[in-house]
Amino acid sequence: MRLALTVFAALAGFVWTAEAEDLSPAELTAARKLNVTKCAKCHKLYQPNDYSVPDWDTWMVKMAKKSKLKVEQTSLLNRYFDLQRAGAVPAEKKPGK
Repeated sequence: MRLALTVFAALAGFVWTAEAEDLSPAELTAARKLNVTKCAKCHKLYQPNDYSVPDWDTWMVKMAKKSKLKVEQTSLLNRYFDLQRAGAVPAEKKPGK
């Protein structure tokens, strides 16, 4: 059901922001890898708490499209960033910085 809502929200131009929920260790690893390979490939790693939720969601829509993320990847990153915003996972820095 959540995937269907995510797809609908992405098509409507909005980002589905899941409640901060636990990610499995495999999902955490995948989200961190996406963050480094897709996000940090082009720019520094921005912190979700530095932006309002609406501003962050707007940027996520733009960047997901620009980096050609699949819906599942966008959903995973959104869940990961929700956990960062909640303080459940530490904020990351660009590798080598």
